Amino acid sequence: METIDLDPTDEEILALLNENARTPDEELAEQVGVSPAEVSERIERLQEEGVITRFTTMFDTSKLGYVSVAFGFSVEPGKADEIANLLSQYDNIYKLWILSGRHNIIAHANFRDITEFQEFSSETLHDIDGIANYETSIATKSVLNDGSALPVSESVE
Repeated sequence: METIDLDPTDEEILALLNENARTPDEELAEQVGVSPAEVSERIERLQEEGVITRFTTMFDTSKLGYVSVAFGFSVEPGKADEIANLLSQYDNIYKLWILSGRHNIIAHANFRDITEFQEFSSETLHDIDGIANYETSIATKSVLNDGSALPVSESVE
């Protein structure tokens, strides 16, 4: 995978957008010391390069009554990509990684209630060929949920 080199101004812009994606270009420009036009050009370039994939809103789903669950999947050899692509089609799954270690795939999902979670676990997952086994953990408390926060070299004040 190709990596993108960011200069300090790009890093500052990303850090500010991570805090508030609705920050106007003029305000970003003032905070990072470049023109609004340059901010706009940099954001457009970062989108074209795939660094910025979308602008979104984060919710505290527990305040809406949702049950948050982490899944750890162990899958048959050679099936991780196929199964991850299939899992990515379910609306309640909002984070999904293929990784090394005990589990081949980790997924985070939200469910309206425990019944919806149980149905997904016992019916939907049961029908997916190639899942050897899986474990679930229900979140009891959210301590940190910063989305895809970037560890920038210096904090932006």
